[in-house]
Amino acid sequence: MIVKQHALRVSGALKRDVDGVRRVLIARTDGLAFHDDGPERDHESAAAIVATVLGIAQRATAAGGLGPFQVSTVRGADGCLVVYGIGSTHILAVVTEPRVNLVLLDRLALRLVGELVGAEAGVPAPRAR
Repeated sequence: MIVKQHALRVSGALKRDVDGVRRVLIARTDGLAFHDDGPERDHESAAAIVATVLGIAQRATAAGGLGPFQVSTVRGADGCLVVYGIGSTHILAVVTEPRVNLVLLDRLALRLVGELVGAEAGVPAPRAR
């Protein structure tokens, strides 16, 4: 089961290790916010938006024969929204500065998503060194 401590660890790692990460959101796939370090006034609307992005991206990968969904990136002039599925019940969304290193973000986020999937299944996360 994913708990707040998992979300705080993921958020902290992304902000610490990737320059340009502005916001980290973990939501449920039904559009409810679980953790959001962004402005308090829009947690629920942000969660609903990332759930919609995930749903569209999953449909697009399936329709295009692209295999299982991994990541969706939306790029605007002022930054990016990067969305990852966490198992079947949660979503990791990262809002970044425009010049963020997306390769570095992807490597770290996919590792962290794997740990969250393990937590969802009851597997303990590896200890920090």
